[in-house]
Parts: sequence; C-alpha cells; structure tokens
Amino acid sequence: MNLLRFRRAPKPDTMIERVGMSDAATISIMRGRKVEESMRIGPNQVHAVIFHTDGSYTNLGIGHNLLTNSGRDLVSAGIGNFPGKDGALTASSATSATPAGGGMTVDAYKGHRVFCPVTGITTAPVYGNIGSNSATVLTVDGWWVGTADTMTGATPAATNGYHIQPSALPRFMALTENASAASATNTVLTGEITTGGANRQLATYAHTAGTATLTLQKTYTITASFPAIHRMGLFTASTLTAAGIMVFESVLNADANVISGDSLQVTDTITLS
Repeated sequence: MNLLRFRRAPKPDTMIERVGMSDAATISIMRGRKVEESMRIGPNQVHAVIFHTDGSYTNLGIGHNLLTNSGRDLVSAGIGNFPGKDGALTASSATSATPAGGGMTVDAYKGHRVFCPVTGITTAPVYGNIGSNSATVLTVDGWWVGTADTMTGATPAATNGYHIQPSALPRFMALTENASAASATNTVLTGEITTGGANRQLATYAHTAGTATLTLQKTYTITASFPAIHRMGLFTASTLTAAGIMVFESVLNADANVISGDSLQVTDTITLS
C-alpha cells in the first residue's frame, strides 16, 4: 500500500462532523480553513493519521474495530445492572480497596467502578476503575475526581463506605507494535506500549444527540521511535497494572511509523445500532 505524504503550511489538524449522519461521522483533515481530505468513518470504524514536525501528514486510512467477548459481557452487565456490592472498607491505598467480609468472586467486578466518600457528607466522593479483584481486595487504577475527570482524588479512609457500580466505560486507548490480528477472544493487548508518549491514555469522547455513533479520539505526542504501531485497544482502566477489560480492539489500516516530535491521532467510532 502506498501512503501519500503531503507537505504544506500551516500545520494540519482534524475536525469531526456528524451533520445528517445517524450511524457515522465525517472526519476532515484541515489546514487552517482549507479541507485537505474528507472521509466518512463509521459505523464501527477506526481512522489514524500522523502529523509530522515538518508540517506534512500521513493519512493511514480507515480500519474496523472489534467488540471483544469480554467487552460483550461487560456491556451486558452495565445495561442489565449486574448486582453491585456495598458496605464498609477495612483497608485502602492509592491503588486498592478492601471490602469488609471478603467473599468476592475473583474478577466479578473487573471493569466496574467503586465509589467511596472521602471526608464529610458534602464532599464529592471519588471513584476507582476496578482493574481486577481477588476474593478480598479490589485493585484500582487510582482515585478519580468526577467533575475534573482526573486521577487526583484523595485516597478514601480505611474504614469508609463503598459502592461498586456496574459500568462499561472503555475510555482509555492503548497501542502496540505486536503484529498479530485482532480477535474477539483477546483479553490483553500483547506488547502494549508503555513509553515514548504512546502509552495508554484517556481518549476524548464526543456524541451528537439523536445519532447512533459516538467517537473516542486521542492524539499521542510521540517522544520516541516506533516503526510499526499495528493495533489499538480501548480499556476500562488507565494503567497496565490495573488493566481492566479490553472492550474493543482494532488493527490500524496501515502500521504507523512515528518518530519523536510526531503526533499520532487515532479516532474510533462506536455505533449503537
């Protein structure tokens, strides 16, 4: 496949529109007010583009996302309000919470969220994305502040209350150079990149009311060389340690060859129809 590389100024950017489309979106590569390229993406498609430091870009084209089996289970649990759990903690840390009494089924709450109060009743609670659970301990990626959407919340006190809420929120985008195919049976992104600006990161959500498609988009600021980024996964937790569930997996239409200073933008469309 021959990928065209264009050189012009000013530097390019993208714009997503959903006007008149119920199950797709239009992504346009712009230079100022000029449209360089315009593509229809969706339903359930993935677009990637590299923005180079010299002002050129490489359009990698459009691939498809795949809903994994574990992703199907999680979405079903979220919609069906899978039984949660609540009570009091006996211990807590920056990355864990220990419910009193134990007795949990291993990984029954993986991919869900646990909410905990911090101090007084007027202080907003924090939540953690559950990456895994043993019979006694919930492992979380950290403690999040909902309104700020940042992992900067205080660790709950060791004896605070808690509530586990079923959810299906795969907002964290990860990349790998592993050349294997995407598969519905995959549960991890083999060889997930953890360095060089291409580590797992929070994607930006967008949706137009009344349409069937939402988008999750991330622009990675690359600080190392990766000659063949091949696949992308969407996860429910922000760290590889508390990995959560890989709900979607995609093979990029063409491998991304990036170096320090490049920006790699990946846009995933998810269609609910």
